[in-house]
Amino acid sequence: MKIKTKLSCALLLGAVISSIGAVETAHAGIVTGGNALGGFSLVSSDFFSNAVEKSSEDMTELFSKVEIPEGIAFADVTTSLNVRTGPSTNYARIGQLGKNAYCIVESVENGWAKIKSGKVSGYCTTEYLIMGEEAAALAESLGTVTATVRSGIKNLNVRSAPDTTEDNIIAKVSGGESFKVLKEIVISKNDPEAKTFVQIEWNTDTEENAQAYVSAEYVTVAYKYKEAVESSSYGNGVSQLRTNMIDFAMKYLGTPYVWGGNSLTKGVDCSGFVKQVFTQFGYGANMPRVSRDMASKYTKISASEAKAGDLVFYHNLRTGVVDHVAIYIGNGKIIHANNGVEISNVNYRTVYKYARVIWD
Repeated sequence: MKIKTKLSCALLLGAVISSIGAVETAHAGIVTGGNALGGFSLVSSDFFSNAVEKSSEDMTELFSKVEIPEGIAFADVTTSLNVRTGPSTNYARIGQLGKNAYCIVESVENGWAKIKSGKVSGYCTTEYLIMGEEAAALAESLGTVTATVRSGIKNLNVRSAPDTTEDNIIAKVSGGESFKVLKEIVISKNDPEAKTFVQIEWNTDTEENAQAYVSAEYVTVAYKYKEAVESSSYGNGVSQLRTNMIDFAMKYLGTPYVWGGNSLTKGVDCSGFVKQVFTQFGYGANMPRVSRDMASKYTKISASEAKAGDLVFYHNLRTGVVDHVAIYIGNGKIIHANNGVEISNVNYRTVYKYARVIWD
């Protein structure tokens, strides 16, 4: 059943920002596809250390409508739901919907839904889809405010503090990559260029709740849902063992990120995810638990040698410490526990090294 619902919500978008007595109002909206989907604005608390006393006139409320797309549905699965080229299991898989990933249902017939999600269009069984009024009721809670690096940008600085000093750059990220927004507007009185920053969720296995900021002018903040992931070849010369390993890892798309977590269903961090996947195939017993120790243990290979099932490591550019690990799945992609278990471009941030665990 198809349904369209509009929910009105009032969200606080304004805050007084002042360190010299003059009052300015900072606010921002969140827009997807040209439609306002809600918004918020949060300002770094330390900025108000010298702020003037605030009054009710200083606060701005924005009233907007959350547009629930017609035909929205969500994957009700523990692991993932296959999307196929036709309405039966006899057809080839072309994509997967992870846990709570959304799709738009175009039609339903004989227990199969014709759907579209992101770049994937095909068919999936309705047995594991939440549709209709139930899906519309879930829509607001399953969306996430994200900051997406604008296309064409190759090396956007991710900083440990909201200012433009050179010694706080911890990573560089590429255009098209998205990160969960923690605070949409952060302004620091210590920034010599008076830039506005977005605080993003930055998950590493070396630090819980790491602080990370990107310049607001280079990202688009929007309300988004998890999308289907395209199925693709894992590349030439990939053994059945490696193929089975990646297929297994892909089942857990959408598993939440939990720092220190070791559960493929309840929550994992980056190294916990890698160790659990490799354990299923007999390679986890002697595998270290954290990424920096994995990077030290396993033999470095060149980017040109990398194939599905190899590891990819990333490091903090300021400290030089390896703080993240992913599994390469071929064709310039990785699967990793980042904003939950997801697929990203291998160069979503600067690669520290590729390494091999399975020598086959």
